[in-house]
Amino acid sequence: MSDISLPRAPSLASLATLALLSVRVHAIFFVVPLLYLFTNMVLLHDVAGYHTASISGLVLGMMSFTIPAGLVAVFLFRLVQYVVVIKPDSPTRQMARDVKSLLTRPHVFVMGIPVFLAMVFFNKAMLELKPLIPQVNPFSWDESFMQWDRALHFGVDPWVLLQPIMGHDMVTFMISNLYNFWFLALFGSFMWFGFARQSTVNRTQFFLAYMLTWWLGGGLMAVAFSSAGPVYYGHLGIAPDPFADLMAYLRDVNTRMPILSLETQQLLWDGYAGKGPAIGISAFPSMHNASTILFALATWKNSRALGWAFAIYTGFILLGSVHLGWHYAVDGYAGLALAAACWWCAGFVARWHHSHSATLELNGALASR
Repeated sequence: MSDISLPRAPSLASLATLALLSVRVHAIFFVVPLLYLFTNMVLLHDVAGYHTASISGLVLGMMSFTIPAGLVAVFLFRLVQYVVVIKPDSPTRQMARDVKSLLTRPHVFVMGIPVFLAMVFFNKAMLELKPLIPQVNPFSWDESFMQWDRALHFGVDPWVLLQPIMGHDMVTFMISNLYNFWFLALFGSFMWFGFARQSTVNRTQFFLAYMLTWWLGGGLMAVAFSSAGPVYYGHLGIAPDPFADLMAYLRDVNTRMPILSLETQQLLWDGYAGKGPAIGISAFPSMHNASTILFALATWKNSRALGWAFAIYTGFILLGSVHLGWHYAVDGYAGLALAAACWWCAGFVARWHHSHSATLELNGALASR
């Protein structure tokens, strides 16, 4: 994005040829979404309340929210990169050149649109399953995960171990905001890799690993190990509730500083209890932790600094998921392990995919633009 030479816009014929080639190359991104939709049919075929998500609604949502939020994230990162690392004469003028350069390179959008469509089908599968997980398999693993946490942490609940360090208003407030920043990191990663100028092994590996992790972890494993999380432990009727003091602490901090997680947690429970739209509750494995380590692994090859930043952020997400009552520590550990395994498997597929002529042809066509 930093070069400032502006080539002539390609003809419609050459753009159409490039689009068809891009569809062939990116067809691999539709494999996991289709598998996800198939397993949904098996799991949900006789579940009351099952309805298919509207594709047009998903497209509209991505265009009105996901893409704009992702563009903001990429813009902020690029601006920081100019100010701190590249240091051009004028970062703002260089950003303006970047935007102009992007608008005169429509083939970049040809690269991103197939990924966008694949993610529409993937999100369709995810949104159809998650609200119905407790109906497929009612929450039954919370007490086991609490016991596993204690067994791994010297007989003590992990949140208790963290409390002397994190149990302060300002620390909790900052952790809560960092946790919510995850959505911006997610959408920014989609835009950064989705609308790249070349089809690289790293880019393919990221999207395959992301979708595989969410299908296996947020789908199949979430059903098999159905659990709600520490915040809802008492709501499930399990007594005694070892997380009551943690939630009381968070509510107390919320009287002085806004802890947005509490509002989201209540919204999710209201949906589960039938007091609002069902969004979905699932604790194991933690997909926040799983996806964040994927951000670190994917960005590491492009920018060591960004890779380290995401690695540190992954640590904050792990700690925050426990401190804010979202997850048992084992949820985070399982999410990290699953993501690493999926990243490794996706690497083999991505390298195989990029050895084929269509991918080489696409990259050659992009390089000539």
